[in-house]
Amino acid sequence: HTSANPTGPVHVGRARNPIVGDAVANLLEYAGYDVDRHYYVNDAGRQMAVFTWAYERFDESDLDEPPARDRAEYDLVRYYRKGNAYLEEADPDDVEAAEAEIQSILQGLEAGDEETYERVGEVVDTVLGGMKACLARLPAEFDEFVKETRFMRDGSTDDVAARLKETDHAVYEEDAWQLELDDRGIDKNLVFLRSDDTSLYTTRDLAHHEWKFANYDRAVTVLGEDHKLQADQLDATLELLGNDTDRLGHVIYSYVNLPEGKMSTRRGTGVMLDDLLDEAIDRAREAVEDRMDDRIREDDLTDDDIERIAHQVGIGAVRYDIVSKQPAKAITFEWEDALDFEGQSAPFVQYVHARCCGILDEAEGEGVAVPEPGEPIDVDAASLTTDEARDLLREIARFPAAIESAADDFEPHTIATFTREFADAYNAFYRECPVVTAEDDDLR
Repeated sequence: HTSANPTGPVHVGRARNPIVGDAVANLLEYAGYDVDRHYYVNDAGRQMAVFTWAYERFDESDLDEPPARDRAEYDLVRYYRKGNAYLEEADPDDVEAAEAEIQSILQGLEAGDEETYERVGEVVDTVLGGMKACLARLPAEFDEFVKETRFMRDGSTDDVAARLKETDHAVYEEDAWQLELDDRGIDKNLVFLRSDDTSLYTTRDLAHHEWKFANYDRAVTVLGEDHKLQADQLDATLELLGNDTDRLGHVIYSYVNLPEGKMSTRRGTGVMLDDLLDEAIDRAREAVEDRMDDRIREDDLTDDDIERIAHQVGIGAVRYDIVSKQPAKAITFEWEDALDFEGQSAPFVQYVHARCCGILDEAEGEGVAVPEPGEPIDVDAASLTTDEARDLLREIARFPAAIESAADDFEPHTIATFTREFADAYNAFYRECPVVTAEDDDLR
């Protein structure tokens, strides 16, 4: 999941991918699967060739502005933007010369030239290092960063292209090798090899997926809606190559918008994920400080406590608001909804969790034996006679089935819905059913 091109900071429009991807991975892991989290690094296409050329071509003095943040991807993205602007605005002869250099980088990658790999790799790894730091704030962490050049260097991309040429669906049209997929219900041909024998992103992704099939029982890919056609083409082509595509699942998501409008990395406009998280933390900190005078507990919160809570509430609000929506539906992120402490939001669920922990802390303080999380306990449900207690027990009872169903369908939003319904049931229970001061030990 995520797999944003290493051309600059992660922007808000793509924020749904790491959040949904991480939630799907967490869900599958909780359901009992052995899960590896991969970031597929697009380090071989034209964008990276342009970026590498621009980084080597321009100096700091050529750039128009300082970096927006003191982190690698914010520094280097300025070269990428400068390069794109140059290709659009420079004298035609200069653009032609630049395009020749860019093409030589692409050819060097295709030919397996080690020096070219090192040149591109310096840019990719530097930018990726900054992107990792941003994603770690969510947090979204990865077990492996799989580079697409890996499948050029090991020969598997060439092997895929050769096998595709041998199929009945292969045609050579418009100076490129293409696959006709009409019989699979796909009108647009899949181009898999250019006239100069350079491969395309999808060719390398086919090799990538065959590698996944060789190493894993199942593969799940989280993709933006603009990749829906490529996903259909990929599935159909993998099937043509003899793969069992039932082992491959896709989670297709629509983009997150802010009221300000759409965003573009290439032109340097829009709101970055870092900005969204900073704003969330700032707003959560204000909300926490506003509520300080209303606290019932007498212990004082230190500045560190407030900062910790602001991070948990702010980033939790962003994650929860995004993951709670069906991925295929476009959403506009609204602060008022995400940080509504009274509504169906992350702070509401987090507050209920804090209430649960508060009861356990109080019980331990009074010498009541509290079981460890996950420790089986012998409960006589007949002791629970109130409607509120039995309603809560039903919510607890349906949790395993909710997990199983959500994992089968890759639908973490249904677990977000479950937590809201659980929180409602718990609040009713909390109001009506004393726990530490219950009437007898069995009920307690």
